[in-house]
Amino acid sequence: MKLARVEFKKLFGYFDYSIDFHDTVTILHGLNGCGKTTMLQTINAVFNKKMDTIKSTDFQAVSFFFSTGDILGIERKKIYLDSEKQRTTGITYLAYSVVSNGKETVFDSFENTDEYQDIVKRFLRGSRPFPFLERLNESTWYDRRHGTNLNLEEVIAEYGANIFRRYSREYLEDDIPQPVQEILDSMDVRLIAADRLTVAKRVERQYGEDNIKIERRVNLIAKDLSQKIRDTIQQYAQLSQAKDRTFPLRAIKQSSLLTVDEIKNKMVELESKRREFIDTGILEEEQDDIGIHDLVDAITESNRQNLSLYAIDTEEKLNALSSLSSSINLFRNLIDRNFNNKRIIFNKDYGFRFITTYSDSTILPQSLSSGEQHELVMFYDLIFNASENTLILIDEPELSLHIKWQLDYVDELLQIIDATKFSAVLATHSPQIIHDKWDLTVSLSE
Repeated sequence: MKLARVEFKKLFGYFDYSIDFHDTVTILHGLNGCGKTTMLQTINAVFNKKMDTIKSTDFQAVSFFFSTGDILGIERKKIYLDSEKQRTTGITYLAYSVVSNGKETVFDSFENTDEYQDIVKRFLRGSRPFPFLERLNESTWYDRRHGTNLNLEEVIAEYGANIFRRYSREYLEDDIPQPVQEILDSMDVRLIAADRLTVAKRVERQYGEDNIKIERRVNLIAKDLSQKIRDTIQQYAQLSQAKDRTFPLRAIKQSSLLTVDEIKNKMVELESKRREFIDTGILEEEQDDIGIHDLVDAITESNRQNLSLYAIDTEEKLNALSSLSSSINLFRNLIDRNFNNKRIIFNKDYGFRFITTYSDSTILPQSLSSGEQHELVMFYDLIFNASENTLILIDEPELSLHIKWQLDYVDELLQIIDATKFSAVLATHSPQIIHDKWDLTVSLSE
């Protein structure tokens, strides 16, 4: 299932948008403040079930139209505890609608019930309902987490769902209706945000406060690739052990054998594959390696039976490495094509590093320029973290990129999509990113 169209109603209280998505790449182009980034963040928040983000985003409704014909609608509504005064704050909740097989079903939130409001109000009667929430008077609380005063509606909006889950008669695991969850789970949506070069991580707590550690994203993806290589090697080793353990019995029982010429051709082909896997850092060079020509010359009719099964087994073992090796090769070709005076190398211990072409000195990922790091992060996520059912949202891909890299960007993205089969939505200000792809572009203007 793919996303075919998205409609926003009253984004920022003003903009109405209907955006048709292309099968491969859709480019959103427009002035600052027209909502490009907010729309990407909203789509990402919906499909990753970050409903608090949806509640705090300024729009009236959003509708998602899928290739199957199904439609998911989400509307932001408000509850006012004092209907006569109609206070402007209100408690925001989400109402859902699902259209499937031409039939619409509407789901209202548990927050729009008397039971919800009664339970939360009863809990808040205490002077200190949470350690970080202190009652100041009948209708005001001090929130130590954010250092702000909250009225009753604001407290319920911020903490009401957690209170209700804890104290309601029925255990409430999630406030998203099951049919809506099934739709959200059917798609993998990932956002490559504009602030993609660093990641803030919470580390051990000291004196009641969280310590924040800032890490470079290029170092994290290098570690991630290292782990991917290690996992693939482990799968290869497990398959090899299984094949080796049953080899004698299968050698005795096998009925169909390869010819001597077929074995020789396959051995040459397998050696070429093995060299590729060494080059992509998955396998290591063996010190006592037997030359392929000596091996081929030694294949005769007398050893054809055992070598036939050996060739078949080796092909199956190496096939377990092919998918990761193909991804690494695509990654390397794009990076080496763009990066000046550098080439990327791979290893299971460190993932990847760079070697200068003029002195063979090592360059660590964090030492690259800002533009190079942006390309690394984006290409890595696109190649290694996307599949056929993935929608990738990319905010401002032009950041820190030279104009030549911007002009080539969509063509390179289409090359990756051709191999991986995901779809992408870009939000950009840059006509260089669009280049000659105006047929893929949706201009957001009045």
